[in-house]
Amino acid sequence: MIATGEEPPKPTMQPARVIIMGAAGRDFHNFNVYFRDNPAYQVVAFTATQIPNIEGRTYPASLAGELYPEGIPIHPEQQLVELIHAHSADQVVFAYSDVTHEYVMHLASEVLINGADFRLMGTGIEPVLSLGQARRSFLPIRARTDLPSSLAPFKSISIELDSSPLLLQSGRIFAIHLVVAALLMFLLHRFSLPPIEKALEQLEMTQAQLIHSEKMSALGEIYAGLTHEINNPLGIMIGKLELALKMAKERQLPADLTRDLEIVTRNGLRISELIRSLLIFSRKSTLSFTETALNHVIAEVVELVDKPYAKQHIRIESRFEPKLPYCYGSAGHLHQVFLGLLNNARDAMPQGGTITLRTYVNSHFLIAEVEDTGTGMAPDVKARIFEPFFTTKGVGKGTGLGLSVAYGIIKTHGGDITVESTPGKGSLFRLMLPIEEPRQ
Repeated sequence: MIATGEEPPKPTMQPARVIIMGAAGRDFHNFNVYFRDNPAYQVVAFTATQIPNIEGRTYPASLAGELYPEGIPIHPEQQLVELIHAHSADQVVFAYSDVTHEYVMHLASEVLINGADFRLMGTGIEPVLSLGQARRSFLPIRARTDLPSSLAPFKSISIELDSSPLLLQSGRIFAIHLVVAALLMFLLHRFSLPPIEKALEQLEMTQAQLIHSEKMSALGEIYAGLTHEINNPLGIMIGKLELALKMAKERQLPADLTRDLEIVTRNGLRISELIRSLLIFSRKSTLSFTETALNHVIAEVVELVDKPYAKQHIRIESRFEPKLPYCYGSAGHLHQVFLGLLNNARDAMPQGGTITLRTYVNSHFLIAEVEDTGTGMAPDVKARIFEPFFTTKGVGKGTGLGLSVAYGIIKTHGGDITVESTPGKGSLFRLMLPIEEPRQ
């Protein structure tokens, strides 16, 4: 804010084109005392309101002065926007009263939107308010008022908001960011940056795991509903079949009939086992959590399969952490998980090989690893390995549910299961189980 005795602006090479809004009163007065003989401005039109039948006429050349030999046309105020564009107006001067503040500000907004400045004339020759500089963005917005003569030698107070420095600083900051971004892009393209590449790879892996987790959760909800609907009538059917088979044997019915009943009953029980696996995958079955010794669970599974695997030239190596803490889990379901992983490792080594089992502690988790020296997996197979019913085994050799069920069991324990695999070099399944009891 400054107090000054500033003089009217000096004429410019190109006069500013002005439209004066009025009501056949103060508009003509402002023209006569300020614009009439001022070569810095060219008044291209008046707009009129409140006075009947004045629009469509011309302000006389005899009153307009030497700069306006043909006079100045007077138009209805409703044509203001058209006049701004038709004459490429630089300024619109508002010069009548008896209107509300909202009305004036509405007109000012309309003028600014259409590319002109909006001015209110004061008691002196300078405007009391000038808004816009619309044709030159980021330039000063100025307000001015005259002071009474008692404050001489000061004649007026002006407030000027100049955003040019802000624009300059913003431009400098943008340029600096642009240069830095270009330099980083050059470095990324020119040089190998392993940490950044590794971070990007981990980010992509995390995103893929999140997507996979959501997909598995959705599939679990679907299978839970289906299995409950199937399991109830299936239980009734199996019960009836077992009763019919018992009666057939007691009454010594034909052997062919008895054999058919045995086949149907056996396959019914297979379907029932499949349903139970789906329930485990969907995490709707009840698991009883107790303090569980993970080394003991894995050792029981190894004892179960060690001799059969040896006949297929498969050796099992156990490298257990001796003082491994207990985990809270379901021993029976964990037994099922490790048995399934060992069977998969066996199937991946048709010519024999080695299965290595490891356990150790990492932060708040127990880690169990099952590694084989088998055929490994291609990336597309690895990406789908935990999907239900996905299998690379031949027809009749697998349902594609083993790893899906294992995934569901480990997730129910509050843990996670991941896989690393390279074609021709084997696979490694890593299970993480929380040491403390998971929250239900």
